[in-house]
Amino acid sequence: MNPSSSGDALDGARVNSFHLVIMFWCSLLMVFDGYDLVIYGSVLPDLMADWHLPAVTAGLIGSAALFGMMIGALTLGSLSDKFGRRIVILTCLVLFSVSALVNGFCTTSTEFVLCRFFTGVGLGGMVPNIVALMTEMSPKRKRNVMVTVMLSCFSVGGVIAALTGKVITPHFGWRANFYVAGLPLLAFPILYRWLPESLSFLVLNNRLDDARKVLRKLAPDFKGTPESLAIAMRAEMTGGNRARAPQLFTERRALNTLLIWLSFGMCMLMVYGLNTWLPKLMIANGYSIGSSLSFLITLNAGAILGGLVSGLLADKFGGKPTLILFFAVAAVSIGLLGFRQNAIVLNILLLLAGATTIGTLCIVHAFAAQFYPPHIRSTGVGWAAAAGRFGAVAGPALGGFLVSAGLPVTVNFMIFAVPGVIAAIAVTLTSSRDGKSVEHSKASVAIAK
Repeated sequence: MNPSSSGDALDGARVNSFHLVIMFWCSLLMVFDGYDLVIYGSVLPDLMADWHLPAVTAGLIGSAALFGMMIGALTLGSLSDKFGRRIVILTCLVLFSVSALVNGFCTTSTEFVLCRFFTGVGLGGMVPNIVALMTEMSPKRKRNVMVTVMLSCFSVGGVIAALTGKVITPHFGWRANFYVAGLPLLAFPILYRWLPESLSFLVLNNRLDDARKVLRKLAPDFKGTPESLAIAMRAEMTGGNRARAPQLFTERRALNTLLIWLSFGMCMLMVYGLNTWLPKLMIANGYSIGSSLSFLITLNAGAILGGLVSGLLADKFGGKPTLILFFAVAAVSIGLLGFRQNAIVLNILLLLAGATTIGTLCIVHAFAAQFYPPHIRSTGVGWAAAAGRFGAVAGPALGGFLVSAGLPVTVNFMIFAVPGVIAAIAVTLTSSRDGKSVEHSKASVAIAK
């Protein structure tokens, strides 16, 4: 982003209570996201036994939510650049909460697939928007950290999902886990009251009185005005009001856009493949169902740590080297999971795998968000996330195929490690629009935010 833009308003801002409130609500939404996606993996062994599902069918059901996320990211994710982040986020909250709740009442696999699909549509539309909102409303110096802290809460939801699967299912059955998924509806009135619209959207849509109120809270010491921000932001919108998606491939963005999409896809394949099939693969490796769910908890606990560390490393050393390191560690740790290990080594590998797959998903979103200017930011992140969903859809489906094929567990984990290598190569090849490295150093850590 050029200096005289909305990002400049937050260049010297310090983190205050308003920033923290926004981060809290966006983080809570990510908890809901993590719970709704991971819960399927935690109930999968019981669901397969109850409905006598073959592995391939179970894998396709797992992919339904992820295919829905792709559709949601392409449609609802992009619509917010036109209609606003806030209204789309609230709409998505209702959609995914109701759909997940109804999952608990399904009696056939067809009904279950439909509910998982619409759960995914809601989640897929929400995530790009809260990433864009958090990106645009964070002080520049703490932007990577705040975005990755928020995104790491996906793993908090994953831990909760694994815990409910371990604690609630034996007493109340697998359906009870989906009843819990309806609880986010209770947060709707609070979010409707307190979740703000993004400053960039308000400025670009001439809602200058509202922008002035938000600006005072975001950057109390900023000397400019919403009017001056509007002039600066429109000046850098070389695409004007043209369709936003094609602009992802203009101004020397095309190759980087494709490479970012590839890194998203490989990351999501590892994330959702492991979260869906880790318990089942561990059972195949000789562990009990109880300990296998504990491994899912460890995986997501590692992701929380990874999300936090990745943000700190990205602010200090840059997003690109951080991503390359994390993807490389992901490939190694996942590959080693297929071999029998003692308890200490196994849990270290699970922590590393969670930190560098689910945790990496945090920084790769921030990496994408920082590449695109405000008027196409949600579109850029949304389309990257949507492209990534091809990998996400492939993850559970691939796991189902591998399990049904009866391959050795070591081979299964090795196959899941390959995407980490591909993603590391893709990030290595990224370059900025002027041909320089897309490096988020201290001087450029908030490009386009």
